[in-house]
Amino acid sequence: MEIKELSKILSYNYANAYNGEKVVQIHLFGVKYGKIIRENNYSSKDIIDESELNESYIAELNKGIKLSDKVIFENDEMELNALGKTLKDNYENAKTGEAVASIYLFGIKYGKLIKMKNYAINEIIRISGINESYFAELNKGIKLSEYLSLK
Repeated sequence: MEIKELSKILSYNYANAYNGEKVVQIHLFGVKYGKIIRENNYSSKDIIDESELNESYIAELNKGIKLSDKVIFENDEMELNALGKTLKDNYENAKTGEAVASIYLFGIKYGKLIKMKNYAINEIIRISGINESYFAELNKGIKLSEYLSLK
C-alpha cells in the first residue's frame, strides 16, 4: 500500500469522524496500518502532509503506530478466525485431488481482503489447522487475486 492510499484512508476517516473523535481516528489509523507504515519505512509526516491534515497530528499518528504492536482490533481477530475456518472447510470438502485447487480458490476469493487487512498468511493457515506446507499455495492464490476473481 502506497502513502497516497494510506493518506486517502486517513483523510476519509478523519473527515467522517464525529466531533471530539477526530484524534481517536488518527490513533486507530496508526494502530491498524502501523505495520505497513513501519515495513515500508513511511514517514508519519509524509502521510499527514498527503492527508492535508495539520502537522500537529504527526505525534498522534506516531502514538497509534507505537500501539500497533500491542493491540489487535477485536473484529479483525473474529474475521481472521472466520477466514481460517473457511479455509479449513474448503480444504476438507474439496474433491479428491483438488485440495490444492481449493486453496488457490480461497486465495483468489479472499486475497484482496487478506492484503487490505494485512493478515498474516501463516496465521490463517495455523487457525485452519491445515499443513503449514500449504503456505506457498495460499500465497499463490492471494497473488492471483490481483488479476482474477471468481465467477
